[in-house]
Amino acid sequence: MVSHRSVLDFIDHFTEIFGIGETDVIGNQAPFDFDVSVKDIYSAMKTGAELTVIPKRLFSNPSALLDFICDHKITTLIWAVSALCLVSSFHGLDYKTPETVNKVLFSGEVMPMKHLRAWMEHLPEALFVNLYGPTEITCNCTYHVIDRNRLYEKGIPLGKAFPNEEVFLLSSGGRRIREPGEAGEICVRGTALALGYYNAPEQTAGSFVQNPGNSHFPELIYRTGDLGILDEAGELYFSGRKDFQIKYMGHRIELEEIERAVNQIEGVERCCCIFDEKKNRLYGFYVGTPDKKELHGMLRQVLPVFMIPGTLKKADWLPMTANGKIDRKALRRLTGG
Repeated sequence: MVSHRSVLDFIDHFTEIFGIGETDVIGNQAPFDFDVSVKDIYSAMKTGAELTVIPKRLFSNPSALLDFICDHKITTLIWAVSALCLVSSFHGLDYKTPETVNKVLFSGEVMPMKHLRAWMEHLPEALFVNLYGPTEITCNCTYHVIDRNRLYEKGIPLGKAFPNEEVFLLSSGGRRIREPGEAGEICVRGTALALGYYNAPEQTAGSFVQNPGNSHFPELIYRTGDLGILDEAGELYFSGRKDFQIKYMGHRIELEEIERAVNQIEGVERCCCIFDEKKNRLYGFYVGTPDKKELHGMLRQVLPVFMIPGTLKKADWLPMTANGKIDRKALRRLTGG
């Protein structure tokens, strides 16, 4: 249950920070039942920008999609990572460059650097922004404006918190983590918090909890279930989901860490790892040019043996949810799990 107050508060800052105005044309990719569309709809209502709904069918045809973007002179893309990767995976930008696009804001999953670079090379003047945050904190709680001169060898940081929000890490025991190198759960406090889950008091009580750092008055924070880590410069990085942390071959492993390594290999477009607890087997699904034997050999150069999926499956495409994220449940069914 996200309140009107939280949406209005967020959109005021969102449109101002990223310079969305009445001359913009926002190209809507997200279904209206997905919270990413909140940024499209209310940014347009707030500023007078034009909102253009892109037909869903075009997202399976990159050339037709780019024709549509160019024909409608779209300036602003607030898209899921998978939608952007769909275009760059099929080299759609080589077919046509959407030169009117001057703002690209992405969220939902970790953006692979090779896909981000492809978009940045074709749109050298555009603003690119990494957005982070679950629905329960009203769309996004942090943002990082991409620096074209930075290599991002450690990945893209989550960035700074939006106004009226604070984002911090808690240990499993509720201790505030301030030291670099220690992973903790990403938590959020501020006006952006949802009111709770509809007709689900137990679920609400498990995620919307009293701030352990405040013993003076009631103050709820939201525990995201995401893991983060601070580097020496104090920048916050996403380091996986609590429920994607597995025990395999005697080692504690983050599935996202494996995926990040696979995605960096030349010729690999996208990757997703699935762990079957019953079979104690690690699967790696990928789209790309290397065959399974080649990919296994490349992974041995960058990962310890216990982090290399025992089964690699090459696919023509990875299934997506209605919200534009990789459908892990569908991939799990392919493993028989």
